[in-house]
Amino acid sequence: MKIIIITGPSGSGKTSLAKKLMIELEDCHIISTDDFYKTGKISNLLAKFIVSYFDRRISHNDKLLKRTINEILKNKKINYLYKYDFIRKKTEKIYKKKSFIKNLIIEGIFTLELLKFISKKDYLLIRLKIDKEICMKRIKKRDHIERGKSERSSIENFLKAWNIYKNKEKYFRINKKGKELIFKKEPDINTILKELSNKTQ
Repeated sequence: MKIIIITGPSGSGKTSLAKKLMIELEDCHIISTDDFYKTGKISNLLAKFIVSYFDRRISHNDKLLKRTINEILKNKKINYLYKYDFIRKKTEKIYKKKSFIKNLIIEGIFTLELLKFISKKDYLLIRLKIDKEICMKRIKKRDHIERGKSERSSIENFLKAWNIYKNKEKYFRINKKGKELIFKKEPDINTILKELSNKTQ
């Protein structure tokens, strides 16, 4: 099974790239780390007192994410998926069967934390280092439509999230089994597919 990790700050195009790759790759499944936030009263309380709570690892359900990934890697199939609702702050478990998975794409701001977890696997890490202004413009549009945020709130949250991600990024490195592609502009699908093809040879 090919493992593709897509990382980058908010608004860098991780989800869009994952969807484009899914069209090109056979038997592909996407996991978004955005769907694995912690829920409940404690999480809601912490979100009120911790600045940029949802951009910090404390907000994330790492155990559930890793358990889901392990199941896919072991069985090459999954019978469910999780979907987090940013407005209601709740997670829904949707039963939907996906079999014969050959390509697993994991995208989101918490993917770097998975590098140690998958250190014994071959994987391709795609880093999106898109211009800050471009990312902010995308986030303003997305947050208004999907999360009901005002423009001011969206910009303030983005700037804090940007700094958190960029500081975190300094401390993660790929291992010997990993391969890395970096895109400072829109990622080239053909370059990615070529690299994935090389990994199977």
